[in-house]
Amino acid sequence: MISILVPVYNVENYLSQCLDSILAQTYKDIEIVMVNDGSTDHSKYIASSYANRYSSIHLYNYENAGISTTRNRLLRHAKGEYVFFVDSDDYIAPQTLQAMMNHMEAYNCDIVCCGYTMDYRFGALYRKVETKKVMTKQQALHSLAENKGMNNYPWGKLYKKKCFSNVSFPEFMRGFEDTYTVFKALCNAGTIGCISKRYYHYVQHQGSLTHRMNLETAYDMRKAYEYQESCLRRWYPEEDFHFDVHLVNSDFVILYTIFAYYTKKDDPQFVPAVINWKKVNPFVHVAYELCRGICSLRFGWAKTKTQEFNKWL
Repeated sequence: MISILVPVYNVENYLSQCLDSILAQTYKDIEIVMVNDGSTDHSKYIASSYANRYSSIHLYNYENAGISTTRNRLLRHAKGEYVFFVDSDDYIAPQTLQAMMNHMEAYNCDIVCCGYTMDYRFGALYRKVETKKVMTKQQALHSLAENKGMNNYPWGKLYKKKCFSNVSFPEFMRGFEDTYTVFKALCNAGTIGCISKRYYHYVQHQGSLTHRMNLETAYDMRKAYEYQESCLRRWYPEEDFHFDVHLVNSDFVILYTIFAYYTKKDDPQFVPAVINWKKVNPFVHVAYELCRGICSLRFGWAKTKTQEFNKWL
């Protein structure tokens, strides 16, 4: 049985579409586990109405504790041999679970990933997918580190539940808890399968974290990748992991956040990541230096301070 794990918090406009997409799955040996994290809108009542109508849906209500605690609770309540996360403002195609289970059995996988789209109000953005049908965990971790198709989202992946036997989401984190967690589940897997079809729909709206970015949050993003890199280098010293693309992207987010949301009076500071530029597209490097230079001019970052930053690199 597959346990579909749905965290619920203030998603009254999206929850029905999410649950309907799960109930429409062609693969039927499922249970739907919902944890309501103290919603203050009508989400609890919508979830209750579905739980009352379908015996396969189980709802647990708690006071608000955050997404990491909610996901940990979902894992504890799950009774299936397999688990599949679906965020309650997202939805999945009808054939998702059947296709992923077929792939799981055909290649004897511990985790199977599928592609996803980012759904906006007026269109969709098709995200990069991993093209290899099957990988060792080392190959999957390199793909994750180098941003070649694997991602840090818990959703869009069918796991054998045992992959989370000694893994939990960090309940002290303000954000990017996924980056601290999902790679550990990959480390517990022997074989990881990938389906390039984009079955998962990641719905974008104003409540998303990317629409609530501030400078502290932007630096937290980079810290999460630095933590992941440090763990993998310790655990697999024979492997040569390169997180430079993630670090560059994080620095772009930091620079954009400074430029878009702060003024010279705020005195925002930029401390660049340690990046091996040989592992980064040279055009990206030029764009990076250009963005950094524009911010230096706008915020009056001193030349001596810039020189200090260069030494830090």
